[in-house]
Amino acid sequence: MAAKLLLNHYHLKPTTSIPSSSLSKHQPHQPHHGTLSFTLHQNKRRFPVMTVSAAIQPLDMTEENIEKVLGDAKIELAQLFDKEVGITGQVELAELDGPFVKIRLRGKFWHKRSTVVARLENYLKQRIPEILEVDIEDEKMLDDSPANF
Repeated sequence: MAAKLLLNHYHLKPTTSIPSSSLSKHQPHQPHHGTLSFTLHQNKRRFPVMTVSAAIQPLDMTEENIEKVLGDAKIELAQLFDKEVGITGQVELAELDGPFVKIRLRGKFWHKRSTVVARLENYLKQRIPEILEVDIEDEKMLDDSPANF
């Protein structure tokens, strides 16, 4: 028995699909062996879906591109920068020195600041492969205590 699965941002509800060759006019409600498939049913609420396509071309390492990617990261990694729940973290480019990038953190983050830096480093390296290292401008910026915001 084959199964089909269609993925989308809508929820899935299983249904059965019966091959037309097994349908009979004399027994329309008899159970048939068919394939399991899923149909999509749209919710009344729509949620924006943000995805990064695998086809995105790598960018050259320039200050403008790094700032663009940091802006993209804010959208893509929205859970790190969610103002709706009081997380007002901001990330800025502090310095570009060859393949080494230094960033500046301001405000509160949902995750530990070291986690934010690690995720941003991964995201930046994926989009700009020339980057060898992403570091924080000042180690004090990794302090998660409330006095630091």
